Amino acid sequence: MMICQSLPNFTSLKRGDQDYPWRLEVVLGLAAPDEIQCAGNLDLLDQHAISFCGSRNVSEKGIAAAAACARMAVEKRFVVTSGNARGVDRATHRQALEASGSTILVLPEGFDNFRIAAELRDVWDWDRCLVVSQFDNRAIWRSHQAMARNSVIIALSCAMIVVEAGEKGGTRAAGIEALRLKTPLFAIDYGFDESIAPGNRELIKKGAAPLKRSRETGEPNLESLIRAANDHCERMEKKLAFKAPEQKSFDEF
Repeated sequence: MMICQSLPNFTSLKRGDQDYPWRLEVVLGLAAPDEIQCAGNLDLLDQHAISFCGSRNVSEKGIAAAAACARMAVEKRFVVTSGNARGVDRATHRQALEASGSTILVLPEGFDNFRIAAELRDVWDWDRCLVVSQFDNRAIWRSHQAMARNSVIIALSCAMIVVEAGEKGGTRAAGIEALRLKTPLFAIDYGFDESIAPGNRELIKKGAAPLKRSRETGEPNLESLIRAANDHCERMEKKLAFKAPEQKSFDEF
């Protein structure tokens, strides 16, 4: 038996299905995956989410910032979405679950290669987790698939936080893709410490909003991000409502 068949609520959703994520069609249009596989709590697809991306070899400052942002996102009732990679991704998945929130893991491979990571096993709860893949169940990790899945992560979220981006690489590319898709993008601002995340500074120059710590609390200041995330998702919902009665193509928007 394939591993995917033993996972809770494993299902395949095709474009045109009633349960296919409307956010993918609204944001990605014809570039939305024709089919996705899911396991876990499908209701999370309809909830507002904040996504995270960052280096696998993240600094201690980056891990602390990522965890704090994920915890605060959960406190504001957002789902935490990321890509299940070592480093930033799993740190934010874990923090969401530790904070009694929910999380979506978007895979860069097929379900036959999915295992619950050691970092997440002790907090894992299928009622608060959803695993998503747009790839054939047998697909193994490939760099181009990791890049492609970033678009799904972005489309499923109301805003994205870049934790640590290098001068090149997938995290910086994900940030640029978020800007292209007009999803609110926030990059953590490490101030005068130029040894961390040079890609963050570049993304801020290109249009990402700097995410800084509050002088009063020392915690990340997410006020403007939360406003931008809620506004973005409200706009997406209005586009969906506008399309429904007239059955217009999403690509007309």
